[in-house]
Amino acid sequence: MKNNLLSNRRFLSFYLSRTSANVADSIYMMVLLYFIQSTTESVSYTSFTYSAITATAMFSFLVGPLVDRYSPSKLVTISLLIQAVIIFSVPLLIGKEQSYLILILVLVFLASCFSLLFYPANNKMIPMLLPSKEGIVKANALINSTDQVINILGYLVGASVIIGIGMKNTFFLASGLLLLSGLIYLKMSRSLNPPTVASEEEQAQEPGSYLRELMEGFAFVNRNLFLKIMLPFYALINFLLAILIITIPSLAVDAGSPIYYSLIYIAFFIGVLGGSVIINKLPKQGIVIALAWIFMGISLGLFAIMHGIWLKMLAVLLMGLSTGVINVLQTSLIQIITPTNLLGRVMSFLTSLSNASLPFGALIGGMLALRFPLETVLLISAILILISGFVLLLIKTIRDFVFTDEDEKENDTESAGSSGETVQV
Repeated sequence: MKNNLLSNRRFLSFYLSRTSANVADSIYMMVLLYFIQSTTESVSYTSFTYSAITATAMFSFLVGPLVDRYSPSKLVTISLLIQAVIIFSVPLLIGKEQSYLILILVLVFLASCFSLLFYPANNKMIPMLLPSKEGIVKANALINSTDQVINILGYLVGASVIIGIGMKNTFFLASGLLLLSGLIYLKMSRSLNPPTVASEEEQAQEPGSYLRELMEGFAFVNRNLFLKIMLPFYALINFLLAILIITIPSLAVDAGSPIYYSLIYIAFFIGVLGGSVIINKLPKQGIVIALAWIFMGISLGLFAIMHGIWLKMLAVLLMGLSTGVINVLQTSLIQIITPTNLLGRVMSFLTSLSNASLPFGALIGGMLALRFPLETVLLISAILILISGFVLLLIKTIRDFVFTDEDEKENDTESAGSSGETVQV
């Protein structure tokens, strides 16, 4: 699978630059939170910083029209280069007066705002680089697998990097990787120049308001039966996973060592990695998504009732397996059924919905944990996931969903209410 994809030079450049950016993001997040905590010695400041970074993702839908209006590779280049400059400036302010901490937080917030462009534009580029349905699924599986490897390595060696080269140099390292990634994307944007694509100046002169373009993405989701049915489930999965996330520190404390905190996360990421790999052996159908939900509910139920950290790690690994399958298939299906000139808006909207559900899940989970034992809270989540899986299984539209043919997708493009926009890579 990997060899076939990586023999495509354009996809190889895309893959390497995206991987470099994700490594940089992982390093940056870890060293930033460590810096804030060590400087302020306040969990509240660290929590506020993390919230400021993650909260911006809820507004991803606002950049959707930009992703569809302009070249996604150029937008990614701008996003990465500006982030590189901002992150490079952070260590230059470290060690200054305490008042500089506010300036650092402002810069961090600005960097997170520019990062909003990255993932919607990346998701749009995949079907443009690999128009075949099989290629899209394989690309998402490879990318998701790589992301999990980065997550695992981040937990294993992140602290060692900070200790080995120092906090300031770790910021510089993250900035350098973002710069490298941005330059690769810049080269891609120059080499990919389809003759059928209109210039950005022509696109900018087309009639229509930003708000109208934004509403076109919402309208497509509302008209597409598959997306409309699946919409609550996109939010629900993150909502319920947030409940799991807030219980893990307590389990680690009960186990008597913070190392178990990392081990549970690593087991989950390994599971997601495995799910991303086996997806190529499974049918690419809606019924697989429904069955993965059911398997996830069973795994979470086992996680709740099992005693012993190693049994819980096994259960959470199986849960990660289901998550990997769901992530790859749902992302691939959206990219396939959505017309390219609407893909940026649709993906941005779904990203906003998924990220908005995380804090609500954590809030509800925290409230439930005040009234019930953790095992009960987790069992409630497991039951909700199981019910969701069976609901998906009973809905014929989902159960019988298969990839559409290219000619069907072209028909969808004509009927999706497109504004006549053209797209670039």
